Amino acid sequence: MHPILIEIGPLRIYSYGFMLALSFWIGILLAARRAAKRGINQDHIYDMSIILILAAVIGSRTLYILTHRADYRTLIDIIALWQGGATFYGGFILAVAGAAVYIRRKRLPFLRVADACAPSIALGFFFTRIGCFLSGCCFGHPTKSILGIVFPPQSPAGYYCAGLAVHPTQLYDSFYGLVMASALLLMDRKSPFAGFTFGMLCVLYGAGRFTIDFYRFYEKSAMVGKLMTVSQLMSLVLIAVGALILGLLSARARKAKGAAA
Repeated sequence: MHPILIEIGPLRIYSYGFMLALSFWIGILLAARRAAKRGINQDHIYDMSIILILAAVIGSRTLYILTHRADYRTLIDIIALWQGGATFYGGFILAVAGAAVYIRRKRLPFLRVADACAPSIALGFFFTRIGCFLSGCCFGHPTKSILGIVFPPQSPAGYYCAGLAVHPTQLYDSFYGLVMASALLLMDRKSPFAGFTFGMLCVLYGAGRFTIDFYRFYEKSAMVGKLMTVSQLMSLVLIAVGALILGLLSARARKAKGAAA
């Protein structure tokens, strides 16, 4: 793999760090453009993005370390985010909380802002998982499938599964992120009510992550019992939250439509 994308003398640009930065940049631009179409000042998206980036990085890194404790023994290991190692749910939860505080203080319409940002989150998943693949982290179980890939020994995948072909779950996740972003952008064109696109993001991501995790390698510290990972449990919660959002907002929209008639 290629954990270091560019190396010029002492300058090193790591693949994961580059893809993470690229995902934030493209995601912010897309969200700002979509927010403007919803009557929301783009400056709010740019200002809020600072909070989102910090919250996403801290939250995703913290949860990953907690579920992969054996890999992090020193302070350098913990802060070396550019080498890969982040969990979506930690960043997602903290970022939503930070965004909610900002939106409340600025008195913005939460659902419209959430809808504007939803495809960016899915698209960010597409970019960052490519970074994971290049770094050799977030890999899958050993497999004899034609899809299996043997990672070099200096990568996390090569360390845990030396010489074995493993499922490239990073690419599964990345492809699904692209499909999910495309689906959300298409569905958003005929969105029946505010909050629909965000609710669909929760359901689609949760379902995809729950499924792909059956093929992904995890340490024992990331398991809940013997049958489910922490991420799968959180995926079920996210699906339930998304379904609840869609159900409540749909009922409210029908009620409003009936009252208007």
